[in-house]
Amino acid sequence: MLLCHRAGLEFSPIDPFADTLWLPFRWLGDGRWTRAENVVWNRAEGDDVRAFDLLIEENMDRGTRSTVRRYACAAVALPFGCPRLEIAPRDAIGHVAGSLAASDVQLELEEFNRRYRLLAEDRRFAVAFCDQRMMRALMGLPPGVSVAVNEDRMLLLASDLQPTEVLLLFEAARAMRRSVPTVVADLYPQRPARGRHEDRWLQGHWSPEPIGDDRGRTTAAETSS
Repeated sequence: MLLCHRAGLEFSPIDPFADTLWLPFRWLGDGRWTRAENVVWNRAEGDDVRAFDLLIEENMDRGTRSTVRRYACAAVALPFGCPRLEIAPRDAIGHVAGSLAASDVQLELEEFNRRYRLLAEDRRFAVAFCDQRMMRALMGLPPGVSVAVNEDRMLLLASDLQPTEVLLLFEAARAMRRSVPTVVADLYPQRPARGRHEDRWLQGHWSPEPIGDDRGRTTAAETSS
């Protein structure tokens, strides 16, 4: 709290954001996210970048005592929707490294290839996302930090860190956000958060026609079908 105050950052021991545990990264390992705490963000910049401690419960088999592990994370909002991508140090053993069944993508920067293993569902997205500027930002990450991208979020993940290291992780996440290639938004546009006919479902039952402002409006595709 004192470190954040001195740095001009906001701090909350209890997660004030309702969407943290709904970030699209359930595939990180086979554990269950229990809670996020010790959240750091910059109020002047909004909550598009925030760091937090994440607690994951593991070994949840019956008759086995579960283990709760703590990770330091930073979440970054992205202006597009994208397929899964993982970037992990080659010597990393953890929740991100190796969790995505895909081939190792090699990029043009050999120093990057030696340090990181890049796995992606879509090779074209991996090449567009990891341009020269983004690779420089990745090379500037603290040791042991892995990166996962999915839908409209990027997650930086590390083992439990000291408070000063968490602030470094937060600053690294801010640098990563500034390095996101703008061209990716054209290639992978963000999905709409709300469908045009979503109010049909909110009535409690399906109706054949849109309601409210959508009544009577049909697209050319709907008319032809």
